[in-house]
Amino acid sequence: MDLSDPAPLSAEELAELPVFPLPRVVFFPGSVLPLHLFEPRYRAMVERCIETGPDAMAVTLLREGYEPQYDARPPIHTVAGAGRIVAHRRHPDGTHDIVLQGLARVRLDELPPREDVPFRLARATPLPDAPGHVRSADIAALYSCATSIAAVVREQHAEFELGVAPGERPSQLIDAIADRFVADPGRRQTILEALDLQERVDLTTDAVGELLALLATHGAPS
Repeated sequence: MDLSDPAPLSAEELAELPVFPLPRVVFFPGSVLPLHLFEPRYRAMVERCIETGPDAMAVTLLREGYEPQYDARPPIHTVAGAGRIVAHRRHPDGTHDIVLQGLARVRLDELPPREDVPFRLARATPLPDAPGHVRSADIAALYSCATSIAAVVREQHAEFELGVAPGERPSQLIDAIADRFVADPGRRQTILEALDLQERVDLTTDAVGELLALLATHGAPS
């Protein structure tokens, strides 16, 4: 699995991107997401991705109250993470394990259902970071919180790595820390939707600071 230099999503891929809606998963750019696909419609989606392409998809969070419509087309959040399949295994029972590498925030405009396609498709528009300045002191404070959490976790799990360096681009560093340490799907979605980097670092610092305070009180989970 080569994660060193992923190819960006092309205009052709973005024009008709498979969509995988999930109830508790928010997919950040730069993250690596393992998935097990077992429903027939999503098995068909992976098979098309692998056999004819694109080898990419968007992963989006289902909106609250999706349960009665789950087997159809329940409402989704239209800001999602899009990524490329970098590893794949098909099992004898027809299920699939894949690994996605996150490449971009996107806005999804769903395409009409098609009789020959059992899964959802969307036109995906990349969402770049908004112009503006993010305070370097706030980036440093977030990184400090994250390294403190990592130190606490290593007391129980010596192999734990933070997975991000202080010299990373601010957007990359914020997304990596949010992906690693923000668990609540609603908060993760809010961070994903924050295109202003100062807003994003503030939201992530609030969540990570709460986790650090919790660990200081109760310690790392064993």
